[in-house]
Amino acid sequence: MLDVENSTEYEKVAQQVYQAILATDDVQTIEVLHNVQITGRSGVAHQIDVYWRYLKDGSEHQVLVECKYYRSTIDLIHARNLLGLLTDIPNSQGVLLTTVGFQKGVVNLCNFYGISLKRLRNPQGSDWDGFIQKVEIEGRFHKTDYFDFSFKIDGKDDESIRTLAADSHVSVNLQEAQFQDCTDSPVGTVTWLDRNVPFDESQIDTPLTITLSPPTTYIVLPSGQRVKILSLDVQYVHSSKIINFGFDAMDLVRGVLEDFNTKEIDHTLHY
Repeated sequence: MLDVENSTEYEKVAQQVYQAILATDDVQTIEVLHNVQITGRSGVAHQIDVYWRYLKDGSEHQVLVECKYYRSTIDLIHARNLLGLLTDIPNSQGVLLTTVGFQKGVVNLCNFYGISLKRLRNPQGSDWDGFIQKVEIEGRFHKTDYFDFSFKIDGKDDESIRTLAADSHVSVNLQEAQFQDCTDSPVGTVTWLDRNVPFDESQIDTPLTITLSPPTTYIVLPSGQRVKILSLDVQYVHSSKIINFGFDAMDLVRGVLEDFNTKEIDHTLHY
């Protein structure tokens, strides 16, 4: 949403819109200024809400944007004022920008003199006609909590024999241990268990026990030495909960720049 409270804030949002337009590939940014004074041929300095200057196809363009943050349609005096600016500031294009719309006389005058009429407004549902605006996703999050372990070391494994021979008082904290399948990279206990303990949706919230006998899994000690697991007894419990996630594309859009005559969207300003 535009989320502005006064004309100055509205003008600054308009400045952001034209800065975003200038970021496109077909124009070269020179400047987009807010609340700038431009001196005309008469020598009189004019206050311009948004002054847009850029290069396109090798030619320099300047656009005078007059912003009117009104809750009703714009009357003819504002179009006349902008026409006067364009007369005094040569080689410039005019844009009259507002929130609601323009009276018929304004439309006729501006169309005759080539002044663009634009609406910078809040996004609305019809902007997504033919597109997906809202997405609702329902998913289920599974989790397993492990609360007790016990394991046996393979006393016939050569590497385990060497490790135990070097230190007969080896102690292992399974909460902090690293598990390594053959030559794979070591992983933490919970990660390894999640890969090897099957999740049974029919046993949610029921305490369970399983004995795992991995063929080539080692516990990596802090010293870097390893002992091979013969079997591992695990006590655990499954839990599950439903997660609902909603997404509305309108929440990502701050404002929409719309051509008043054609109703085509010129630019969408995102947060």
